[in-house]
Amino acid sequence: MSALLKLLIVFVLSSVKFLLAPPLSFGLGLNYLQTLASTSAGGIMGVILFFYFSRLLINLYDKHVRKYVHVIVHRIASRIQLQHYAVKLFPPTRKKKNFTYANRLIVKIKRKYGFFGLILLTPVLFSIPLGSFLVARLYPKRRNSVLYLAASVILWSLLMSSAIAIL
Repeated sequence: MSALLKLLIVFVLSSVKFLLAPPLSFGLGLNYLQTLASTSAGGIMGVILFFYFSRLLINLYDKHVRKYVHVIVHRIASRIQLQHYAVKLFPPTRKKKNFTYANRLIVKIKRKYGFFGLILLTPVLFSIPLGSFLVARLYPKRRNSVLYLAASVILWSLLMSSAIAIL
């Protein structure tokens, strides 16, 4: 396998699941600098891609789905005289939310650590796509979010690559 292909594999993996990229990089035989560069670049590319794609999806959902689906379903149901089904699907009052383990963990991290805790834990605890989505959703008004996420990726890349190289 060529070195360029190895770098590309590590680059793509680190943009999606960052935690697995440094061990794989050393397992493929890349040296410390190659590992550091490919995991950092891949993670930063993943952050940029998933953050802005998440913002686009969130904006589309807020503008189109949230506002109009409820109204459209009720109009169609009233035309075909199935209003009771529409009320069941989209009740006028909000249902109580069910909290799963993942939801509780996200709320706990948001309350306990806030914006910077989420930023720091994104590459290792969450995946980069999920962490970027959460930052875009929970903190839409924060400036330089992508910059902070990129700095977190570089920090974790440095820590993990150094730890694996030493061991």
